[in-house]
Amino acid sequence: MAMNTRFLLAAGGLAACVAVPGAAQTAQDAGALLGQLLGSPTSAAPSPTTPPPPGVTSGEASSGLKLALGKAAERVVGQLGQPGGFANDPKVRIGLPGALGKLDGLFSMLDKAGVTDGLSGKLNAAAEGAVGKALPLLKTAITRMTVTDALGIVTGGDTSATDYFRRTMGPSLQTEMRPVVAHSLSNVKAFKALDDFSAKNSLVAGQFGAKDLTGYVTQKASDGVFLYLGEQERAIRSNPLGTGSSLIAKIFGRK
Repeated sequence: MAMNTRFLLAAGGLAACVAVPGAAQTAQDAGALLGQLLGSPTSAAPSPTTPPPPGVTSGEASSGLKLALGKAAERVVGQLGQPGGFANDPKVRIGLPGALGKLDGLFSMLDKAGVTDGLSGKLNAAAEGAVGKALPLLKTAITRMTVTDALGIVTGGDTSATDYFRRTMGPSLQTEMRPVVAHSLSNVKAFKALDDFSAKNSLVAGQFGAKDLTGYVTQKASDGVFLYLGEQERAIRSNPLGTGSSLIAKIFGRK
């Protein structure tokens, strides 16, 4: 009964707003009045901004994070983009695609013997050639990062920045890398090598053909970039003094 009375009072208040000039000029005014009469807020309060670490200003946190991430991005691209950056690293080395992946060890030996035209090596060489596309994209993403984004990342988990990059520019990175991968695969005749092998060994190769190769290598190259970006981020957080920057040491050393 009390609720019904309350609702009638609220409805009456709304009617008065509509009828009396100046009492409520918009539906928003009427909604606000209804909220007051029913005792419920019309909108949720904005969530507070993540505070910076103690003794660090928001500006320092943002600038220090961007500096740290710029250093990390340069190291990752320099490491993976050099000859052998993928091929000689078991963490990111790109194996053969599809059903051929089960024969990756065998293919490595066949590659060295010249039997398979160096197919697995060509996949990794294509990724190494495309990784250079990552650096300008990462730097653009760093520049566009807001202070609010930066504060959340500084005070977040060990790979907060890497997760942010993967979420905000992962698709763009693959889009930029894909034509470079395709061009590189074509130059080293990887498409032909895979097609030739698949034609002679269809039961082993399965349905995976040259048309799928570009997407496969692009995905693997992107995964390698984010894997090592995460490792660089962990290293900076665990040893900020090692970066040689007093600002980076200040924001990560006081977490």
